[in-house]
Amino acid sequence: MPVLLSTLLHFFLATLLPMLGLLLTSGLVIYAVYVRWIDLPHKWLLTPRAVQVLIGVALLCNAWTGVRLYLAHSAQQAWQDSAGVRASRERFVLPQDYQYGEILIPAGSLINRSDPFDKGEPGRPLALHGLQAVRFAQPVEMAGVWASALQILPARVELAQDQHLGPVHRYDNASQSWVPNTVISGLACKKGQIALFQVPHVPYDVQAELGKPAPDGPDARFLPSQWLFRTCENGPPITLEPAHATTAPAAAQ
Repeated sequence: MPVLLSTLLHFFLATLLPMLGLLLTSGLVIYAVYVRWIDLPHKWLLTPRAVQVLIGVALLCNAWTGVRLYLAHSAQQAWQDSAGVRASRERFVLPQDYQYGEILIPAGSLINRSDPFDKGEPGRPLALHGLQAVRFAQPVEMAGVWASALQILPARVELAQDQHLGPVHRYDNASQSWVPNTVISGLACKKGQIALFQVPHVPYDVQAELGKPAPDGPDARFLPSQWLFRTCENGPPITLEPAHATTAPAAAQ
């Protein structure tokens, strides 16, 4: 019920009031033309009191529409003005070692992330939730491999050295799940190749996190130890956008 009331209130304020103001203003203009220039016998006229009430309601509705337009313009301008600040927290070089879920990302790593909750506020602490890709400053061991770069979706890891990887997993149609490949136990993969993984879903309380950023730092749902190795393949290296020109995010206190 509260959601329904909120929806109805938003519809009334955002749609009905502006529409009512427009209709009343148009109607009053037409009425003024009718009174001034249309000459008819037994002309029907509103009482002065009714005209005053209609003018007052139209002014209130139009004033509300003006306030909404001003606030929307101000919010849009603030969003544009803070674009550089947001970009500096979405594409940056990590200023310090940072524990993200199961792995420690070394300082100097290039980070690409997306944070829909970032409004461009100055002084926001360092965060990696919404991580999209990272190029490590030095090889990092994760998901049983030595990696030089990582892409989150889909899970792709650029190999930092030659290494033998396994067990290999395949999708089993009968059980509709990923199972160990009994034919191929492991693969000899080369430096620069891309290792592909199947990432199991990590259950969490969706309702409790609704409208909030995902957990960050050591509490992040980033668990490479649960990833299932599928294969390694030749392919282009994992690409990241360069760090933004403005200053990097502040370190968490």
